[in-house]
Parts: sequence; C-alpha cells; structure tokens
Amino acid sequence: MDCKNCHTSLRSDFSFCPTCGGKVIRKRLTLKNVWEDLSVQVFNLDNTLLKTFRHLFTKPESVINGYILGTRKKYMNPISYFAIAITLVGVLFYVLRKVYHVDLLRGTISNNSETPNLDFVFDYQGLITYLIVPAYALMTWFLFFDKKKLNYTEHVVANAYITGQVSFVQVIISLPLFGLTDIRYDLFTWSFLLLTISYQFYVFKKIYKIGFWSTFLRGFVYLFLFVLLMMVIGTLIIVVSLTTGRLSLEDFRP
Repeated sequence: MDCKNCHTSLRSDFSFCPTCGGKVIRKRLTLKNVWEDLSVQVFNLDNTLLKTFRHLFTKPESVINGYILGTRKKYMNPISYFAIAITLVGVLFYVLRKVYHVDLLRGTISNNSETPNLDFVFDYQGLITYLIVPAYALMTWFLFFDKKKLNYTEHVVANAYITGQVSFVQVIISLPLFGLTDIRYDLFTWSFLLLTISYQFYVFKKIYKIGFWSTFLRGFVYLFLFVLLMMVIGTLIIVVSLTTGRLSLEDFRP
C-alpha cells in the first residue's frame, strides 16, 4: 500500500504516513465520513484559534517562542493567524464605510475641502498591512539588537502574531463602538495606536525579560520611528496615486 499524497510505501497497519503525515484513507467517501473530517478540522481550528488569542494576552512569550523553537501544533501559525485577522479588518472597514457611514478621514489633512479625498486607500488596507509588518519587524529588531535573542525573521513572526492580535481586538471593539456611538474615528485611531504599541512592547518585555524602564524607552523610540514610517507611507501613497491616475495635481489646487 502506498501513500496517496507522497507515494511512500506504507505498512498495512499505518493510520498516517510517517513521511508526509497524511491520513491513510481506506473508506469510500460518504456524507458521514466527509462530515466527520470537516467537523474535526473546524473544531481543531476553533480550539487552536481561541487558545492562540487567549494566550497571546496571558503568556505571549510561550506562543511566540514556542513557534520559533519548533512547537507548531499547539497554537495557530503566525501567517494563518495574521491572515484571518486582516481579513476580518477588511470586513470591518467595509462595515464602517458602507453600513455605519463612518467618516474615516475626519480630522485628517486629506479630509480638508481643499485637499484630495484619499478614502480609496482603505480599499487596499489589507495589502498595506501585509507590506508594513516587515517594517515593524525591522524597527523592533533594531531596538532590541543589543539583546541578540531574536533574529530579523523571528521578529517578523513576533510582529505577525502581535498585528494579528491587535487586529482581532480592533474588530471586537469597533463593531459595537461605532454602531452605538458617534465617536470620531481619528480619536479612536490615535487612542488605539497607543494601546497597540503598549501591548507590542508588553509582548517584547515578556520575550526578552527586561525591566519596565528599558521597555518604556524602546517603546518611546519606536513611537517616533512609527510616526516617521507613517509619513513615508503617506508620501508613497500620494506618489503612487499620482502615477496611476487616482489623483492628479489639479486635486491639490485650492
């Protein structure tokens, strides 16, 4: 008998392939066994997702260090966790704009009547987030370079988990908050940013096992670098928008 996935020769009493881990299927497809397989996969995903979410608050160092050191079954991997969270944030922005009719640019320069409307940027929020996580990782790797514990790739893993976590929290908070109140989005964004950076450096404090003031100073420098990064990204968005025809120089004239 051979494995249907990798064609490795198997003993007749094997339930799983020792080479690829694939399950040995001996029964024909029926609605019953399809439902059983689907139920196991869904419930396993659910349990893993909830456990990852819970432990990223209570013991984030176990989740992140565990994955880095090779524990790959206990928690959801960072790419899947991040991807699910960013997908939900995309749904959130759709609801905020199309259902709640929240002005996402209120209080920003691009919302001024004499400047162009950049609301279309939210259509690409998911892609921007995917591209920006490596920049987050570069900044945290630089700020913790003296500790020499995590390399750059491991900082990408840590920041993917962190970004996924705060994205889940953003969805959970924003849906009822903007549905029930008329809070300004820019005020919420700046408040949530401070909470996000506080959580981010709480996680790194746990990973690196450093004191409060060392963590605080690194977080303060990170905030400064983050603002610079947002300015660079804003400039790039305008340049790309001009290049692709989304905006024209006429849009910037009073």
